[in-house]
This record gives sequence, C-alpha cells and structure tokens, in this order.
Amino acid sequence: MTLLSERAITIESEGLQLEGALHEAEAPRLAAVVLHPHPQYGGDMDNLVVVEVCGALAAAGATTLRFNFRGTGRSDGKYDGGRGERIDALSAVATAHERAPGAPLVLAGYSFGAAVAVAALPEATADGLVLISPPLAYSTPPELPADVDIVLITGDLDQVAPAERVRALEGGRVRAVVAPGVDHSWWSGAEVLRREVTEFAEAMIALSPRQRSSI
Repeated sequence: MTLLSERAITIESEGLQLEGALHEAEAPRLAAVVLHPHPQYGGDMDNLVVVEVCGALAAAGATTLRFNFRGTGRSDGKYDGGRGERIDALSAVATAHERAPGAPLVLAGYSFGAAVAVAALPEATADGLVLISPPLAYSTPPELPADVDIVLITGDLDQVAPAERVRALEGGRVRAVVAPGVDHSWWSGAEVLRREVTEFAEAMIALSPRQRSSI
C-alpha cells in the first residue's frame, strides 16, 4: 500500500460540511476524487479499496481527494439514497479542480460509490471514470458516455458486480477487467487493483484530451 501524505479538509455541499482527506501533489498531473461504498453497510472514506485507489493515483502523480458522504463519519446530514450523495460528489469534484487546476480529472467509485460516480458524471466534467465492483446485480446496466475513458473492474467471485454483466458493458472507450479469485471485498485483490488503477492513471496522463480515444 502506498503511504499517502494527506491533510484533513472540509468540503461544503448544500450547506453541509463534509469530512475529507486531501493529498496534494507538488506538480499534479492528474486530479482524482474517490467515492466510498454504501454508508449503511459500513462504507466510508477509510475503506481499504478507497485508500488503495487513492494511493495508486497519488503514486502516479495525482492530487487525490477522498471524503465521507453526508451522514457518514464526521460529515453533516444524513443518508439520502444516492440523491444527495451525487451532489456531494459534484462538490468534491469542484474542490479537486480547484486544487489541481488544468489537470485532467478521474472520478473513481467503489460499489455504491461507483453508482454515484455514474450518476454524477454528466455534470462532473471528468475525463476518466474508474468503476470498481459497480452494483450491477441490483440495478439496470447504466448508460455510459461515449466520450469518457472508463475502466470497469470486478472480481470473478463478486456477486454484487457479476463478471458477465461487467463484461457486457465493454466497448469503445470502456474497458472491463475481471480479477481471478476476488470477491466484492477485494481483500485478496489489492495488487490487481493497484496495477489496473495505475495503468489507467498513467494512460490518462500520457494522452492529451485531443489524443484520447481508448485506453
């Protein structure tokens, strides 16, 4: 695991104060916001996957921001079924843009966070999307944009994000990755996760917006 140099930060969202942790790269080549899993099932910004993803992105030269959705940890408010959490994600994206102006932005989410990331994307002005174990077993397949580079990552034992449903979304600028022997918790898949996120980040950095076609 990459050790992150972070400082506490507060994000304002609809008048609520959200608890966050910001890693600021000296010369950011990328900005990234990482969204945590379902707060009603123990998900928060200190989740293993969230921290691993932030570490991989920071190691690639990104300014990273992870935070607690409303009603989670020390964040104000209460759980809002994804509606308010989408606004929280947009507020975090705006903060990341301020901290790394001009850098391409990656929006990443794990499980519930992946669903929120997709919902936020139309307004989030993100250049790339990392969806880890999106909850496709409990929802209709999302309509993914054709003009954003996207990687979908799941495990072949993940019953929340079944591999066949993830693979069905592949095409164009959407790439699917299925990690062998990994379930929804990702306890045995940290190395795969770091590698895939790092490769995606490095590709995002290497390509100018005009050159981006498919990663």
